[in-house]
Amino acid sequence: MDPALPPHSSRISRLKKRFLDVLSGAVKLDARGATLFLEGLCVQDDPVVCLDAVSESAHGLSSVRSAMQFDLSIQFMNGLGTTVLQYLLRASDVGGDALDNILLHVVEPPIFWGVFVCTFQQGALNEDAQLVFARLLTRFLILQDHDTTPYRDVAARPSIQASLITSPKHEIREMGHLVKHLLSSISPLTLYDVLNGPGGRHDNDFPDFHDIAILPTADEILCRKPPFLRAAYDDELNPLETPVKVYLDNTFRMLREDMLFDIRQGVHAALQNKRHSSLRVHGVSMVGIYTGMDNRKARWAIKLRCDNDFWEFRGMKDEDGRLHFLKRDSRGSKILRHQSLVCLASGQDIISFGTVNRVEELLARNPPLIVLQLDGDVNIRKTLTSLRTARDVQLIQIDTATFAFEPVLSALKKRTVPLAKEILFWSPDSRLESCRSSITLSHITNTLSSTPSIELDRLFDLPKCVRLDESQAKSLAAGLQQRVSLIQGPPGTGKSFIGALLAKAIHDETTQTILVVCYTNHALDQFLGDLLEYDIPSESIVRLGGRSNNSMEHLSLHNQPRGRVRYDWDEIDELKCVASCYEDKLETHFRTLLDIDDWNLITYLELKHPEFSEAFHVPWETQDGMMRVGRNGQVIDKGYLFSRWIRGLDAGVLSGEPHVQASARIWGMARSARQQLLSAWRQEFITKDLESICRFGRSYNMLQEAIKQKFTRSTMAILRQKRIIACTTTGAAIYADALERVGPEVLLVEEAGEILESHILTALSREVDQMILIGDHKQLRPKVNNYQLTVEKGDGFDLNRSLFERLVLKGYPHETLSTQYRMRPEISAFVRELTYPELIDAPSTRQRPDIRGVQSNVVFVDHTHPEDDDSLIGDRADHGAKSSKQNSYEVQMVLKIVRYLAQQGYKSENIVVLTPYLGQLHQFRDALKHDNDPILNEMDSSDLAHFGLSLLLQSASKAKKGRIHLATIDNYQGEESDIVIASLTRSNKSNAIGFMDSPERLNVLLSRARDGLILIGNSQTFLHSRKGGALWRKFITLLEKGQYIYQGFPVKCERHPEHVVLLKRASDFDDHCPDGGCTEPCGFTLACGHVLDEVPF
Repeated sequence: MDPALPPHSSRISRLKKRFLDVLSGAVKLDARGATLFLEGLCVQDDPVVCLDAVSESAHGLSSVRSAMQFDLSIQFMNGLGTTVLQYLLRASDVGGDALDNILLHVVEPPIFWGVFVCTFQQGALNEDAQLVFARLLTRFLILQDHDTTPYRDVAARPSIQASLITSPKHEIREMGHLVKHLLSSISPLTLYDVLNGPGGRHDNDFPDFHDIAILPTADEILCRKPPFLRAAYDDELNPLETPVKVYLDNTFRMLREDMLFDIRQGVHAALQNKRHSSLRVHGVSMVGIYTGMDNRKARWAIKLRCDNDFWEFRGMKDEDGRLHFLKRDSRGSKILRHQSLVCLASGQDIISFGTVNRVEELLARNPPLIVLQLDGDVNIRKTLTSLRTARDVQLIQIDTATFAFEPVLSALKKRTVPLAKEILFWSPDSRLESCRSSITLSHITNTLSSTPSIELDRLFDLPKCVRLDESQAKSLAAGLQQRVSLIQGPPGTGKSFIGALLAKAIHDETTQTILVVCYTNHALDQFLGDLLEYDIPSESIVRLGGRSNNSMEHLSLHNQPRGRVRYDWDEIDELKCVASCYEDKLETHFRTLLDIDDWNLITYLELKHPEFSEAFHVPWETQDGMMRVGRNGQVIDKGYLFSRWIRGLDAGVLSGEPHVQASARIWGMARSARQQLLSAWRQEFITKDLESICRFGRSYNMLQEAIKQKFTRSTMAILRQKRIIACTTTGAAIYADALERVGPEVLLVEEAGEILESHILTALSREVDQMILIGDHKQLRPKVNNYQLTVEKGDGFDLNRSLFERLVLKGYPHETLSTQYRMRPEISAFVRELTYPELIDAPSTRQRPDIRGVQSNVVFVDHTHPEDDDSLIGDRADHGAKSSKQNSYEVQMVLKIVRYLAQQGYKSENIVVLTPYLGQLHQFRDALKHDNDPILNEMDSSDLAHFGLSLLLQSASKAKKGRIHLATIDNYQGEESDIVIASLTRSNKSNAIGFMDSPERLNVLLSRARDGLILIGNSQTFLHSRKGGALWRKFITLLEKGQYIYQGFPVKCERHPEHVVLLKRASDFDDHCPDGGCTEPCGFTLACGHVLDEVPF
């Protein structure tokens, strides 16, 4: 039964009978009878059963057609006509051909349909009718066995498309985009495609990704339907859609889903109290809006007052002291970091999400005030509505780095696809395009082709003699000539060296601006150091973003001299004036929203719901003129009856009043029904203010952005003066608008195999004519949060496949560097056999001294001691594992090996300890901190902090201890060390090795060491692994051939080489070589002639 029709049971029975009488032919239709027949149709209990009845009746289809043609007025179109179509469309999921047949009888011949279309074009249809029109048009466009030409003609009218796409109702807009998409299709889409396509899952699911708010809504997080995601881009997979649009759309959706995966996990853990590191503020209330300080305006946000002080402030009463704690103390600086994601919740119910605008002056107050930034109108309305009425609201910090996603996602919304021929449409039949500067640089590329080994300082200005091998010469030539060039650099082959030469040549020989992008700050600083070594003046370079090392700080944007810039103060003042007006309106409507109480609702009911107002009316005096008082003797106020009704009570002392007894239906309502009505009234009452807040808030933010852009002239002046602009991928996204205006012609990407394709795309400005990607697709892929989206999972989403790898696999020509300068031959032999058969060892890798005190330069310590789980830590890269792995035996052995190598004279900074697992890394850090100062890189530190593990290790007493680097394999890619000690960790009877089945991960592990490689693990676990066994059998066979496998750590005495021993337990080190040597007297003759009669050290 349609809820819009009267619920009176006797009338419904009559309507149902009339409907059946018409179907049987017992009643003929006239104007009045048509209305009753259509009303009877809409009160049928099940629309599917109703469809069957109409279809099976000899009079059914013709009766529906005739009834829909009797009245063609606007009132019918917006009223009963729409109601009938809404009812029929309720069977869309299962109605199939029967539904299509009935709908076609309604619109063909186009008597009703023609008027319906014209009424829509005239803008005379109400919102419900517009949505019905859009749904009908969409359904007719996907008919499989029917001529859709008339409907395609209607859909193709510009006025129709414009009305649909610009509708204020998002469902209509979704249909409008779908109609436009269907018109551009090569062949009609099926109903399945429509139902499973984008849009309609929740309040933040739209066909156009530009409409999607970056932060999720509560409904989105709670939604159990899978998000709309296509398989990874392939021009053969999407023949029905515009390739560029599909590419941008899916790039955005895939990256955003990776962010949402981490948010969902964080929310679940926080609400279940599983992650103790999450800051949780119990009891917050909305007290106003924030628009910045007088001299420092910001995007508008809401202010939340905490019911209680932060526990970190205990004992601090002075506001200045609290402010100093927040700004200067490491503990205080972690409280609600700027741009951190927070969730507002009431009990287990999520209200919304927002990001923190960290205003220390407000946080320092007692009680603290939190400034919360909200994203999207849907989220704003939900938050403001809920915070007015929700009880016991808590604010929970979610440990998801949304600040790393948001700039990239925002930039993707503004992007086109430069170099699309190569990025999207390359095929083996395509012709390689040359970049614009190729003619200018032809004297270099021609010479490199004819004389690869020429001394480069003869071609362009270099501070030292540089001679290339053939592979380097080919790579350099390709990078200077092609619009898109790929240079693969296996480990140790000097990828950065070639990148710096390319930048040097383009800088010196052309006038083009180069945007240099790296994945990490560390790699970026290293690359900039190479550029400076090649005499590129620092005045030509600017580094965007923070976290640079001291030697590169002078290149930072913030340290560049700023000349005098002329600002348009009249225009700025005008913008500020208009913004101030919107700020006042925003404040007014927000204050109205906060001040709404039950008294306001009583007044509202007088106007909108008079029957309820009458039921709650309180007469001030009795009939004999006495003041009315309650049972407690207090005078009854105006809200007495309304207050009792809200609480589910009766009318109290006024129960006998005539107007109360006349409202028995109202007073007889259940408490739940009363609360539902109350909520609806409150929502009705504040709707206008909510819409005004959203509207004025948008306008205010747009003006603040315009003012901000006016003040970027000095930054733009600096960027336009520079020839080389350098940043991380995140930095490129943050500065996307500025870079778009500067328009670098060349994009040079280091570590391209580790960078997500979406990050590369955001670094491509419209003016880019040349892209140089330098990387290695045979090392580890880019990191993602959601294992379900990875290449390894095999579901076709391939989020972690870099643009570099995708183009190589597609057959795009690439050059490969062939000579490695890092690993001694015993080590490089592994990566040559397993991954790079053409790899050549440079002469400098030979004749290096052996590792002192160890029997071999390559060691595999084999054991059978079992692993154990670390349930506090998860390893997302390990196939989405909920817990990490650790191995206590290996921790103790590595601890002793590190100490032993130090006794041989090796500095701890020349040693790195690697492990696949974050849990094992945590164990190493705790074990090594007693004798060393463990150093973790930024990424590993962040991963541990994600699980609430404190990183405050340093103390004054540790200043003299040797610094030793610890890292996971994944976060050590691109680095190297003289000696690598690696704990493989896995050791179990089921032969499970998790993500160590990856050839790329093993490749990275084996290629980090220059001089010595020490591995410790259970060979049997790896040999018999179900998935990775073939890979590890090949590797372990190589170890066996080299006689590198030992049943303990093989030490030898440098003074007595014949003294060798296998140390199988950690205690063996103290028993056999407590001071780093053997237990025999040394016998070494000192300069004075005496013989040293002590054990060697």
